[in-house]
This record gives sequence, C-alpha cells and structure tokens, in this order.
Amino acid sequence: MIDIAERAGVSLGTVSAVLSGRGKSIRFSKEKAEKIRAIAREMNYIPNFSAKMLSGQSSHTLGVLVDSEDVAVRFEQLAAIEREAEQCGYRLLVAEAHRNPEKQLMNYRTLRQYGVDGVICHVNSIHDELRGESGVVLYGAEPVEGFSTVCYDVRSGYAEALAAFEAEGRRNVALAIREQPEFDSIRARRRAFRELCPHGQIYALPEADCDMREAAEKLVRTFIRPREIDAVILQNDVWALALLFELLHCGVRVPEEISLVGQDNSQFCRCTRPALSTIDSNLNGLGKAVMESMLERIAEPDAPLRAVSVGTWLIRRETTLG
Repeated sequence: MIDIAERAGVSLGTVSAVLSGRGKSIRFSKEKAEKIRAIAREMNYIPNFSAKMLSGQSSHTLGVLVDSEDVAVRFEQLAAIEREAEQCGYRLLVAEAHRNPEKQLMNYRTLRQYGVDGVICHVNSIHDELRGESGVVLYGAEPVEGFSTVCYDVRSGYAEALAAFEAEGRRNVALAIREQPEFDSIRARRRAFRELCPHGQIYALPEADCDMREAAEKLVRTFIRPREIDAVILQNDVWALALLFELLHCGVRVPEEISLVGQDNSQFCRCTRPALSTIDSNLNGLGKAVMESMLERIAEPDAPLRAVSVGTWLIRRETTLG
C-alpha cells in the first residue's frame, strides 16, 4: 500500500480507505479513488486476507464447494454464480468435494481459513459437522433440511415438456436417465416424471464413461422400437444429441415420428439439424438466487433458514412439433 500511496500522491490512510471500501471517515474524489484502484491493478495488489480477518473486515470473498459429476453443467452453474458474485463485489475460491464427505469437510475448513465470508455448496451428501454452520448456502435439485437451499425446479420444465407431448398427440412417452439415486438431480428428475406422467416409461441409461453411440443404438433397438415410444426426455443435451444422430441414421423422422427433448439448453442445441428442443435450467436465475441467499445469511446469520425455488422451462425447437 505504501508504494501505491507514493505513486498516487496520497496518504496511506486514503489508499486503505479506497481499497477496503471503508471510506466514510476520509474524504476523496471519485477521480482520486479510481486512480488509486488503477494503480493497484497495475501493481497487481493483492489484499491481505489474514489482516482483514484480524481486523474484523469482510474479505468480499466466497468459497464454493462443488462435486465433480457432469463437469460441463457444474462449470456453467459456477459461471452463473460467479457473474452474480462479481456484480455484488465478491470473488470466489473454488474447491472440490469429490463426493467424499470427509474431503468436503477438509476443504470447507480450508476455505474458512482463507477468510471467506460464506460458503456455497453443491454436493450430494453433507457432512454432519456442516449442519449449524453460519454462512452456508446449498444449491441443487432438492432442499436440504438444516440449510438455506436454492433449488432449480425440475418439475416446472418437465410439466411444459409433457404438455407439449400431449398437444402433439404423443401416447408412449419415456424418460431416459441414469440409475444413480445418490445424485439429487437424478432423484428429482425421476420423481417429477413419475408424478407428472404416471403411465410413462423410464429407460436406464448406462454410466457416463460408456460408448454413447453404442448406448444410443441399444436404446433404439431394445426400447424405442419394440415399445413404439413416440416422445423422449433425455437426461441431458448430450444424450439427446446421441439419440438424435442414431434415429436419423436409422431413417426415423424427427419430430414426425418421435419427439425429443434434452436438458440444460447447451449452446450446440441450436446448431443440430433438426435443432434440439431442451429444458432450460435457468442458470441466471440460479446464480441470482444463490447470491441473494448468501448475502442474506452474511447480513443476518440468525435469520430463519429457507428454501428458494428457481423455475425451469421448455425451449421448443425442431425436435418437437409445433
């Protein structure tokens, strides 16, 4: 800070007030403040988090604990949270949980040692010692008792997709999804489909490291054709793409003979021919709700815990009729 003060021609106290955001007791112009920040960026100034902790200041940094399944989706969710965090003046430190509660707890403690103001978690199992910790917000597909939780509402997107199938006159509807009840997103999707379409059929997709082309061929040969399935919701857009390619290879007309809906609204959905219909996970809404919940926990640690639901919706393109 001394070097910054010398270059800016101001006192050390003014530099500290500008960079810490605590400038109420010291007067300085907006131009002077921006000059100080510009010099700090040029000099690669890094705040001393330990000093901030000792002085009781906010680090304006949040920790994020994520699991490693469906990496692309987790990255997009993380990017949405980071955009909202930046707008609120926060930075993120990210650590993996690796579906291991003990590693989750270890990394949680490490994030706290770095002086984060709160921790955002997407995990499929919670270590018992995290219950009761202040400044923790979970996000995922299901609320978790004992935590403030932000949930993306799988049910709303499924309801729109199934309503579209009904309007098309589809009679044999299926959900193709993995059998992994340890994942909250899979549990929520299976439950929503069963509740909204009790006569629908569920096909168990293989593990993520399978040969997707062979898996799609088997899906068509052993399930779709014998059971005359005419509409399918896939676990994600990648599986929807694999099935679309296989159906076209077999001469099946999409959507005339069968409708397909993916999930996640990946960018490539617009580029396929026909373009993939998909369920949008509302990442911007998720990021905004997560940050609102986190700021609430930071400001009022003793406030009642609550679960916030973020809606999802169907994006209709060319693999559905209408």
